[in-house]
Amino acid sequence: MNSRSGSRLPRAQWVIYGLLMTLSVGMMGASGSHFAATIQSDTNFLLAPVEGALNDTADTVGSYFYTLTQFDDVRTQNEKLRQENQTLTEKLLRMDAISQLNTDWTRLAQAQQDSQYQTIIARVLVRNITDIGARTFIINRGLADGISLEQVVTDAGGAVVGRVVKVQTYDATILLVNDTSTTVIGRESGPNADPNAIGNVQGQVGGLLLMSYVSSTETLSKGTAVVTAGMVSPGGDVRSPYPPGLLIGTILSVARDPNQVVQSAVVQPAADLNNIEWVMVITNYEGGFASPEPSTSPSPSGSSSAGPTANPTPAIPRVTPTPGPTPTPPPGLVTPPPH
Repeated sequence: MNSRSGSRLPRAQWVIYGLLMTLSVGMMGASGSHFAATIQSDTNFLLAPVEGALNDTADTVGSYFYTLTQFDDVRTQNEKLRQENQTLTEKLLRMDAISQLNTDWTRLAQAQQDSQYQTIIARVLVRNITDIGARTFIINRGLADGISLEQVVTDAGGAVVGRVVKVQTYDATILLVNDTSTTVIGRESGPNADPNAIGNVQGQVGGLLLMSYVSSTETLSKGTAVVTAGMVSPGGDVRSPYPPGLLIGTILSVARDPNQVVQSAVVQPAADLNNIEWVMVITNYEGGFASPEPSTSPSPSGSSSAGPTANPTPAIPRVTPTPGPTPTPPPGLVTPPPH
């Protein structure tokens, strides 16, 4: 039984081999025929979409893996670019700040050169511009720099900022012109201004100024400038704490009442007190009471000695317009109220 099966296996293999050879030779012979070309073309046509899909899938998978391999490089380059952009932005901001500082210094230096007074340039360190407490600046100049009490402070354009009310070795406190405790004698100024329109300019809640006690017979005009009057008493012994001609502000509105002998006006401060960074302190103007002359009368011992006179200090009259059709000019000067 087994011997018979073993003899059949080689014969079957030869038969299969012969059939395959015959089929191969037949296909080789028929491959050049029109029928074989048609079948090949149809097969390629049917398999083309499958081949395209497989190729697309392979490309997509390949691109995906390529992207994954490049992701770390892209992220590193992006972080580097972000840091470079931040550095350039900071440099640009510093350049803007330096440019603004140069502009401010150029303007201040020119204003200091053109000013008729000796001034010291100071920077604002601390500001209180709210209605809670006094409106003040603290500047970076003090006794060591030549700053003293009651000196007047302006901006680079010559507009009034305030005056020194406290001074220490290396800093000083400025009471602003729009503080409610500050009073300045001002007058209208300009081509169409009434030079006799003089009144008290005082700070108001909110930061504006009120020019009051102006005679109703004088003319106040909206849009005209108000400057310091710089008044001096007839005897010359009392003069305004503020030099004459410093710009205070511009009239925003005028309040007139036919039944009143005085009128008032709201004034916008000329100095930008909310944003100002640099100021100029006038150091060679002295307001208030004039210094008394030294006494030359002989002393009881027969020798003459210089010293202050014993005359009492005259009171400073309040500037209030005289009612009537022809008001007289104010006789004296109003000093700021105590602070």
